Amino acid sequence: MSALVTDKLQQAVFALLTADETLSLKTKGIYDVPPAGSGFPVASLGETSAKASPVKDRDGVTVSFSVSLWSSEPSQMQVKELIADADRVLGGRTLDVMGFDCLPVRLLNASIIRQLSATDILHRGQLNYSVQLFENG
Repeated sequence: MSALVTDKLQQAVFALLTADETLSLKTKGIYDVPPAGSGFPVASLGETSAKASPVKDRDGVTVSFSVSLWSSEPSQMQVKELIADADRVLGGRTLDVMGFDCLPVRLLNASIIRQLSATDILHRGQLNYSVQLFENG
């Protein structure tokens, strides 16, 4: 099975996140990589890895991926709300990935990281997911 399944999976994840009205209204955008000067809050797709996980009768892959949510608010509340919104969209969802049967998306963990600089405080919420996909047909 080609690791290019991660590209199709990313497209499905991006489509779900951008189609969600609540998340779209609360962020300045949902990006693969946020452009410079995009402002906050934003959502971005993060790291992805794929591991072969065949079953008896067909090839499969387990893909781990992350979604980051960035906020410049001094408290963590905004990023916590964004985490909840993103997980409402993705957690437990069976994605529509062309050419593959997909088991429900599983949340592996969630975290909030505070990043301090001389002038700013940023909070990054990180959601890490796993999903198994099998070639259909």
